[in-house]
Amino acid sequence: MQGDIHDIGKNIVKMLLENYGFTVIDLGRDVAPEAIVAAARDTGARLIGLSALMTTTVGAMERTIALVHEQLPGVAVMVGGAVITQEFAGQIGADFYAKDAAASTRVASAFFDD
Repeated sequence: MQGDIHDIGKNIVKMLLENYGFTVIDLGRDVAPEAIVAAARDTGARLIGLSALMTTTVGAMERTIALVHEQLPGVAVMVGGAVITQEFAGQIGADFYAKDAAASTRVASAFFDD
């Protein structure tokens, strides 16, 4: 169950995903959507994780997701964070919603098993 995940999120999510054998590239906080797309393109990431508290403002999430879908066909986006809900994730076009770190591992496992 190996796969590259471009996860920008909480350290607990990063640690848990790495413990499950995933490669995680953490770009830090307040990352511009263009930088996220460039990093995913450069690394060949197939799943990008966006945390509302770490990656960017909630407002920039929708722009980031749209840019990923436009420029990186086949790359999926998982969102989470304390202020994000399943409904909001759907409204902004996210492919997956993870309510917590454990959910992010389930999403990643299912995504890479397909």
